[in-house]
Amino acid sequence: MKKVFLILSVIILLCFIYLAIINFENYSSINFLNRNLTDVQIQNGWIIQGVYIAKAVRISTFLVLTLISGIFVGAGTVYMFLEATKIKVKAYERELEKTSISGTNNASKVEVLEAKIKTLEKAFNTVIDERTKLEVQIKTLNAEIDNLNKKN
Repeated sequence: MKKVFLILSVIILLCFIYLAIINFENYSSINFLNRNLTDVQIQNGWIIQGVYIAKAVRISTFLVLTLISGIFVGAGTVYMFLEATKIKVKAYERELEKTSISGTNNASKVEVLEAKIKTLEKAFNTVIDERTKLEVQIKTLNAEIDNLNKKN
């Protein structure tokens, strides 16, 4: 699609250049203001044409000025949409950063909880080992007490 628009724009540009070249010596009058609205003296190529103040302009000059103004209007329109797109992209990037930061926070919270679980498991295993040792000692002491009771 980009190539199609590029080709069309080059063709239109060449048409404007062609029209400007073949109409270089031709003039046209362009009406600017209503004569009743102004009290200016007519000079420097300005003419009164009916109720309007007009100026005789080369068609090639008019075409080139139209082309240049069209380029600036097009560039301004593209710039406007480009800036709007950049603003949206920045907003999406900020949202993505917030999401990734919260994901990182969640991951670090999970790591902390896993470390706490491992610590509690070690403590639990230590308590179980001590309980087992105490049970063995209690059984040994009970056996000794039974032996002493049998001897008495």
